[in-house]
Amino acid sequence: MDIPSMEDMTMGHLLSFMRQRMRVLKCEIDKQESSVDLVTIIKGSCFYRRSRQMDYVSDFLLPTPHEFQKIVEEYRWVDVTTSPVMLSTLVDGRIVRGLAGVPSEGPAILIGYHMLMGWELGPLVLKFVTERGILLRGIAHPFMFDRSSELLMPDSASFDSMRLMGAVPVSALNFYKLLSRRSFVLLYPGGAREALHRKGEEYKLFWPEQSEFVRMAARFGATIIPFGVVGEDDLCQILVNLK
Repeated sequence: MDIPSMEDMTMGHLLSFMRQRMRVLKCEIDKQESSVDLVTIIKGSCFYRRSRQMDYVSDFLLPTPHEFQKIVEEYRWVDVTTSPVMLSTLVDGRIVRGLAGVPSEGPAILIGYHMLMGWELGPLVLKFVTERGILLRGIAHPFMFDRSSELLMPDSASFDSMRLMGAVPVSALNFYKLLSRRSFVLLYPGGAREALHRKGEEYKLFWPEQSEFVRMAARFGATIIPFGVVGEDDLCQILVNLK
């Protein structure tokens, strides 16, 4: 009996994933979707490479205007239903509407609290691009980059938008690389546990006792920008309690 090598197993897994993606692409073509873009699919599924070794930081390509507009439309429902307002603090201490108080140059680390299901992410990331021309590189859960996980999802492209906007799987190395490139990094220390908090845990932090990001920020002289989000959990409570 022939035992498949690790390379054969990896290739088989890759082919299975690609077949799933091609089925999705075929369905879109059959529906005569004029917006189907193979390059976008390759970028969104993290198959684009600059070298043989996968590197989520250096392999990243900026979203095109068309890709960005599609992502804006994808998250428009959040804007319509919640009408988010963003405030920032200027150097002189004044609080202003908008993001004028955010530094223009990196490296910088935005540290925040995850609302329920992380629905604040879309408006936050998109607003930084449209108002300040700043792309936030999110540190994301590895689940969003796992091929096996994608095959379990109803839509294998569920996380493509986040990857197109520059999200990378959480790791010290990726964090280091982003700061070395003077990027604006979006970090939620509470992670998925915070985004999936239970009833009665609204606005509760699930941060680790040791804040390693402070040490990394000091190494690169990165600006730490703490931020908070309010309202989403309260809105969800109202909807849940409707009779």
